[in-house]
Amino acid sequence: MKQNKLVKISNVVEADQCIQYLLRRPKMEMVGLGLIYGRPGLGKTTYAQRIAFQRNYIYLRLESMTTPKAFSTMLLTALYRKFDLGNFIPTGSTNNLFKLSMQILDEHPDTVIIIDEIDYAFKLDKLLGAIRDIVDETLTIIILVGMQNAKDRLSQVSEYYFDRCNAFHEFKPPTKLDLRLLADEIMDIPIDASGIERIFEHAKGSLRRAIKIMHGMETGEFDINTETVPAHLLEEVQ
Repeated sequence: MKQNKLVKISNVVEADQCIQYLLRRPKMEMVGLGLIYGRPGLGKTTYAQRIAFQRNYIYLRLESMTTPKAFSTMLLTALYRKFDLGNFIPTGSTNNLFKLSMQILDEHPDTVIIIDEIDYAFKLDKLLGAIRDIVDETLTIIILVGMQNAKDRLSQVSEYYFDRCNAFHEFKPPTKLDLRLLADEIMDIPIDASGIERIFEHAKGSLRRAIKIMHGMETGEFDINTETVPAHLLEEVQ
Protein backbone atom coordinates (compact mmCIF):
# COMPACT_ATOMS: atom_id res chain seq x y z
CA MET A 1 0.00 0.00 0.00
CA LYS A 2 1.37 3.40 -0.98
CA GLN A 3 2.01 5.80 1.89
CA ASN A 4 1.31 9.50 2.42
CA LYS A 5 -0.88 9.95 -0.65
CA LEU A 6 -3.46 12.74 -0.58
CA VAL A 7 -6.03 11.30 -2.95
CA LYS A 8 -8.48 13.79 -4.47
CA ILE A 9 -11.62 12.27 -3.01
CA SER A 10 -14.62 14.55 -2.54
CA ASN A 11 -13.76 15.71 1.00
CA VAL A 12 -10.22 16.62 -0.04
CA VAL A 13 -11.46 18.58 -3.06
CA GLU A 14 -14.08 20.50 -1.07
CA ALA A 15 -11.80 21.21 1.88
CA ASP A 16 -9.18 22.49 -0.51
CA GLN A 17 -11.77 24.75 -2.11
CA CYS A 18 -12.32 26.33 1.32
CA ILE A 19 -8.64 27.15 1.63
CA GLN A 20 -8.46 28.48 -1.92
CA TYR A 21 -11.51 30.65 -1.25
CA LEU A 22 -9.76 32.22 1.74
CA LEU A 23 -6.54 32.70 -0.21
CA ARG A 24 -8.48 34.60 -2.90
CA ARG A 25 -10.69 36.59 -0.53
CA PRO A 26 -10.57 40.41 -0.45
CA LYS A 27 -8.08 40.50 2.40
CA MET A 28 -8.95 43.96 3.65
CA GLU A 29 -12.65 43.12 3.84
CA MET A 30 -12.74 39.50 5.08
CA VAL A 31 -10.73 37.70 7.73
CA GLY A 32 -9.08 34.42 6.80
CA LEU A 33 -10.88 32.06 9.16
CA GLY A 34 -12.34 28.72 8.11
CA LEU A 35 -13.65 25.56 9.76
CA ILE A 36 -13.41 21.91 8.69
CA TYR A 37 -15.44 19.53 10.82
CA GLY A 38 -16.97 16.07 10.88
CA ARG A 39 -17.25 12.85 12.84
CA PRO A 40 -14.19 10.66 13.56
CA GLY A 41 -12.76 8.37 10.92
CA LEU A 42 -13.40 10.54 7.85
CA GLY A 43 -9.84 11.72 7.25
CA LYS A 44 -9.85 15.29 8.64
CA THR A 45 -6.53 15.02 10.46
CA THR A 46 -4.91 13.10 7.60
CA TYR A 47 -6.00 15.84 5.20
CA ALA A 48 -4.82 18.60 7.54
CA GLN A 49 -1.39 17.06 8.10
CA ARG A 50 -0.73 16.17 4.48
CA ILE A 51 -1.93 19.43 2.95
CA ALA A 52 0.20 21.31 5.50
CA PHE A 53 3.25 19.24 4.55
CA GLN A 54 2.67 19.56 0.80
CA ARG A 55 2.14 23.32 0.85
CA ASN A 56 4.40 24.30 3.73
CA TYR A 57 1.52 25.44 5.93
CA ILE A 58 1.88 25.44 9.70
CA TYR A 59 0.09 22.54 11.39
CA LEU A 60 -0.72 22.81 15.11
CA ARG A 61 -2.59 20.19 17.10
CA LEU A 62 -4.26 21.12 20.37
CA GLU A 63 -4.46 18.68 23.27
CA SER A 64 -6.64 18.46 26.34
CA MET A 65 -3.91 20.14 28.43
CA THR A 66 -3.07 22.93 25.97
CA THR A 67 -3.09 26.29 27.74
CA PRO A 68 -2.81 29.75 26.18
CA LYS A 69 0.89 29.76 27.22
CA ALA A 70 1.46 26.37 25.59
CA PHE A 71 -0.31 27.55 22.44
CA SER A 72 1.78 30.71 22.24
CA THR A 73 4.96 28.70 22.67
CA MET A 74 3.88 26.14 20.07
CA LEU A 75 2.93 28.85 17.58
CA LEU A 76 6.15 30.83 18.05
CA THR A 77 8.26 27.68 17.71
CA ALA A 78 6.48 26.77 14.46
CA LEU A 79 7.01 30.28 13.09
CA TYR A 80 10.71 30.28 13.94
CA ARG A 81 11.15 26.95 12.16
CA LYS A 82 9.08 27.91 9.12
CA PHE A 83 10.82 31.22 8.52
CA ASP A 84 14.28 30.07 9.68
CA LEU A 85 14.53 32.71 12.37
CA GLY A 86 17.17 30.90 14.41
CA ASN A 87 17.55 28.00 16.78
CA PHE A 88 16.98 29.99 19.95
CA ILE A 89 13.25 30.27 20.63
CA PRO A 90 12.47 33.21 22.94
CA THR A 91 10.84 32.52 26.27
CA GLY A 92 8.78 34.77 28.50
CA SER A 93 5.21 35.55 29.43
CA THR A 94 2.25 34.38 27.40
CA ASN A 95 1.60 37.95 26.31
CA ASN A 96 5.17 38.55 25.14
CA LEU A 97 5.36 35.28 23.23
CA PHE A 98 2.06 36.00 21.53
CA LYS A 99 3.06 39.55 20.63
CA LEU A 100 6.24 38.26 19.02
CA SER A 101 4.22 35.72 17.04
CA MET A 102 1.89 38.48 15.87
CA GLN A 103 4.85 40.57 14.71
CA ILE A 104 6.17 37.65 12.66
CA LEU A 105 2.76 36.97 11.16
CA ASP A 106 2.36 40.64 10.29
CA GLU A 107 5.64 40.41 8.36
CA HIS A 108 4.51 37.25 6.52
CA PRO A 109 0.93 37.98 5.39
CA ASP A 110 0.49 34.82 3.29
CA THR A 111 0.91 32.43 6.21
CA VAL A 112 -1.61 29.59 6.51
CA ILE A 113 -2.06 27.89 9.89
CA ILE A 114 -4.11 24.74 10.44
CA ILE A 115 -5.23 24.17 14.05
CA ASP A 116 -6.44 20.62 14.65
CA GLU A 117 -8.61 19.47 17.58
CA ILE A 118 -10.03 22.95 18.02
CA ASP A 119 -12.73 21.43 20.25
CA TYR A 120 -10.26 21.53 23.15
CA ALA A 121 -10.28 25.34 22.94
CA PHE A 122 -14.02 25.84 23.25
CA LYS A 123 -13.84 26.21 27.03
CA LEU A 124 -10.75 28.42 26.97
CA ASP A 125 -11.83 31.96 26.20
CA LYS A 126 -8.26 33.28 26.13
CA LEU A 127 -7.14 30.66 23.64
CA LEU A 128 -10.09 31.29 21.35
CA GLY A 129 -9.49 35.00 21.75
CA ALA A 130 -5.85 34.60 20.70
CA ILE A 131 -6.91 32.83 17.50
CA ARG A 132 -9.48 35.54 16.84
CA ASP A 133 -6.84 38.23 17.35
CA ILE A 134 -4.57 36.58 14.78
CA VAL A 135 -7.16 36.72 12.01
CA ASP A 136 -8.41 40.15 13.08
CA GLU A 137 -5.04 41.85 13.27
CA THR A 138 -3.03 40.08 10.56
CA LEU A 139 -3.74 38.67 7.08
CA THR A 140 -3.03 35.14 8.27
CA ILE A 141 -5.37 32.34 7.22
CA ILE A 142 -6.39 29.96 10.01
CA ILE A 143 -8.21 26.72 9.29
CA LEU A 144 -9.82 25.18 12.38
CA VAL A 145 -10.38 21.41 12.38
CA GLY A 146 -12.91 19.90 14.77
CA MET A 147 -15.47 17.24 15.48
CA GLN A 148 -18.95 16.90 14.01
CA ASN A 149 -20.53 19.40 16.40
CA ALA A 150 -17.72 21.96 16.13
CA LYS A 151 -19.75 24.31 13.95
CA ASP A 152 -22.66 24.37 16.41
CA ARG A 153 -20.38 24.70 19.41
CA LEU A 154 -18.48 27.57 17.85
CA SER A 155 -21.79 29.34 17.25
CA GLN A 156 -22.84 28.72 20.86
CA VAL A 157 -19.54 29.94 22.27
CA SER A 158 -19.73 33.24 20.40
CA GLU A 159 -21.97 34.29 17.55
CA TYR A 160 -19.56 37.18 16.96
CA TYR A 161 -16.69 34.68 16.63
CA PHE A 162 -18.77 32.37 14.44
CA ASP A 163 -19.55 35.20 12.04
CA ARG A 164 -15.82 35.57 11.38
CA CYS A 165 -15.69 32.13 9.74
CA ASN A 166 -15.85 32.68 6.01
CA ALA A 167 -15.46 29.09 4.81
CA PHE A 168 -16.88 25.81 6.09
CA HIS A 169 -16.68 22.20 5.01
CA GLU A 170 -18.23 19.21 6.74
CA PHE A 171 -16.38 15.96 6.03
CA LYS A 172 -18.86 13.33 4.90
CA PRO A 173 -18.68 9.52 4.59
CA PRO A 174 -16.80 8.33 1.51
CA THR A 175 -18.84 7.44 -1.57
CA LYS A 176 -18.21 4.41 -3.76
CA LEU A 177 -16.50 6.73 -6.24
CA ASP A 178 -14.24 7.99 -3.44
CA LEU A 179 -13.30 4.42 -2.57
CA ARG A 180 -12.64 3.65 -6.24
CA LEU A 181 -10.28 6.63 -6.48
CA LEU A 182 -8.60 5.69 -3.21
CA ALA A 183 -8.08 2.05 -4.18
CA ASP A 184 -6.62 3.01 -7.55
CA GLU A 185 -4.17 5.42 -5.94
CA ILE A 186 -2.95 3.56 -2.85
CA MET A 187 -3.44 -0.18 -3.37
CA ASP A 188 -0.75 -2.38 -4.88
CA ILE A 189 -3.26 -4.93 -6.15
CA PRO A 190 -6.16 -4.37 -8.55
CA ILE A 191 -9.67 -4.22 -7.10
CA ASP A 192 -12.70 -4.72 -9.31
CA ALA A 193 -16.16 -3.22 -8.89
CA SER A 194 -17.36 -6.04 -6.64
CA GLY A 195 -14.38 -5.43 -4.37
CA ILE A 196 -15.29 -1.77 -4.05
CA GLU A 197 -18.85 -2.81 -3.20
CA ARG A 198 -17.55 -5.05 -0.39
CA ILE A 199 -15.30 -2.33 0.98
CA PHE A 200 -18.16 0.18 0.90
CA GLU A 201 -20.49 -2.29 2.63
CA HIS A 202 -18.12 -3.17 5.46
CA ALA A 203 -16.60 0.27 5.98
CA LYS A 204 -20.02 1.63 7.01
CA GLY A 205 -19.13 5.20 6.17
CA SER A 206 -15.68 5.25 7.79
CA LEU A 207 -12.70 6.15 5.62
CA ARG A 208 -10.33 4.87 8.29
CA ARG A 209 -12.07 1.50 8.31
CA ALA A 210 -12.09 1.35 4.50
CA ILE A 211 -8.31 1.82 4.38
CA LYS A 212 -7.84 -0.93 6.98
CA ILE A 213 -9.96 -3.28 4.87
CA MET A 214 -7.94 -2.41 1.75
CA HIS A 215 -4.76 -3.18 3.64
CA GLY A 216 -6.29 -6.46 4.81
CA MET A 217 -7.03 -7.36 1.19
CA GLU A 218 -3.41 -6.72 0.23
CA THR A 219 -1.98 -8.75 3.09
CA GLY A 220 -4.42 -11.61 2.61
CA GLU A 221 -6.13 -11.06 5.96
CA PHE A 222 -9.40 -10.50 4.15
CA ASP A 223 -10.54 -12.58 1.20
CA ILE A 224 -13.07 -10.67 -0.84
CA ASN A 225 -14.98 -13.89 -1.49
CA THR A 226 -15.63 -14.55 2.19
CA GLU A 227 -18.59 -13.13 4.05
CA THR A 228 -16.83 -12.06 7.23
CA VAL A 229 -14.25 -9.34 7.68
CA PRO A 230 -11.79 -9.99 10.56
CA ALA A 231 -12.94 -8.01 13.59
CA HIS A 232 -9.69 -6.06 13.99
CA LEU A 233 -10.15 -4.59 10.51
CA LEU A 234 -13.47 -3.10 11.58
CA GLU A 235 -12.32 -1.62 14.88
CA GLU A 236 -12.33 2.16 15.12
CA VAL A 237 -9.57 3.87 17.07
CA GLN A 238 -10.87 7.23 18.27
